[in-house]
Amino acid sequence: MRFLFSFFRPPLTVKLEIEPECLAFLMEKGQIHATDFRCLDLGSKQIVWKMLLSLTKAKIDKGVK
Repeated sequence: MRFLFSFFRPPLTVKLEIEPECLAFLMEKGQIHATDFRCLDLGSKQIVWKMLLSLTKAKIDKGVK
């Protein structure tokens, strides 16, 4: 019976869907970091990569001026 209960344990992660603009805002404000999540498909990974590159460029440009 103990084996059966193991199937009803809550998952260790929460799977969410979030708009890229919202994720970018949270990352820009330092509320969430790339190490806090993982992408579940290639399309999402490409969006996050572009977002990180854009945020990094913005920070570099801000520091140069």
